[in-house]
Amino acid sequence: MAQETELGGYQLVGRLAVGGMAEVYQARPRPSTQRSPGEPDDIVIKRLLPSYRNDAAWVKQFVDEAKLTVRLRHPNIVRTYRCFKAGSDYLMVQELVSGRTLQYMMDAFKQAGQLMPLSASTYIGICLMKALDYIHRAKVGEGGATIVHRDVNPANVLLSVAGDVKLTDFGVAEVEGIMRGDQGALRGTISYMSPEAVLGQAVDHRADIFAAGIILWELFTGQRLFPGNSEMEMMHKVRDCRVPSVQVHNHEAPDMAVAIVRKATLADRGLRFQTAAEVAKALEVLARRNGWPTTVDALTPLLGG
Repeated sequence: MAQETELGGYQLVGRLAVGGMAEVYQARPRPSTQRSPGEPDDIVIKRLLPSYRNDAAWVKQFVDEAKLTVRLRHPNIVRTYRCFKAGSDYLMVQELVSGRTLQYMMDAFKQAGQLMPLSASTYIGICLMKALDYIHRAKVGEGGATIVHRDVNPANVLLSVAGDVKLTDFGVAEVEGIMRGDQGALRGTISYMSPEAVLGQAVDHRADIFAAGIILWELFTGQRLFPGNSEMEMMHKVRDCRVPSVQVHNHEAPDMAVAIVRKATLADRGLRFQTAAEVAKALEVLARRNGWPTTVDALTPLLGG
C-alpha cells in the first residue's frame, strides 16, 4: 500500500503518533487549502482511524471532541482549529507542539536515575492546574454545561522545546448533558483515575484534580504511584488509595509540597482541593517560598539551557 502524502488538502510531513482511535500527522496546507483564521503553516492533522469511520459511536466521539476543543482558548491547552470530513475521512486540525510528552520526560529522568528538579515539577503542576481551572470554569452550550477531562495523565501533557506546557486529548471528556459515557463505564487511564471513578460512581471536576495530584506525586518522587501488572491490580490500588508521603522517596521535598500532594489525592473528594485554582495558588506559594521561578525559566534544566 502506497504511503499517503496528503489528507484533506494538507501535505503530510510525517506521522507523529497512533492511538486507540486516531492517528496524528504533522502537516502543511497546500496553497489552495481553505484555512481557519489564525491557523499557522505547520499544524497537526488528527484522523479517526479508517477502521472506525463506519462506526457511528466512534465517529460521534471524535466529532464531539473536536466540537468541544475548538471552543477552548488557553495557553496551556492544545488548540483545535477545525474539524471536517474529506472523502470518507474524519479530520481535526490542531496546533503543532514541537517537543515531548511529559511521560517521555519523566521516563528519561527515571532511566538516568535522577529526579526532575522540584522547581520544574512545580511549574509544570502550576500550568496543568491552570489548564484544568480553565476547562472546569468554562461553560459549553446553551445550558452552560461543565467539562471534566477524565484522562489527565503524563502522556496527555505536552512540553514544547520553547517551554510551553499544554494539556491535550479530550477524547473521553465529559460535558454534562452533551458528552457523557455509560454510567459506571471506565473511561481514561486506570492508574490516573480517582477512587470514585474506579468504583463506577459519577465523577466531577475533582476527579481531574486527583489525577493531576498523582502526576505531582510522580514528578516529585520519580516513582509510579499506582503501578500494576494488570488492570485489576491497578484498580484495586486506586480504590484503596494508599498514597505514601512524597518525602518517603524524596527527602528534599519541602513539607508544603507534601501537604499539597496529600490534599490533592485524598480518597474523599469532599476533603480534596475543591478547585484546580486552589492547587495552582498553593503551588505558586510553594515556588515563591523556595525561590523557584514561576515562569518558563523553571524549565531551563529540561530545555537544555
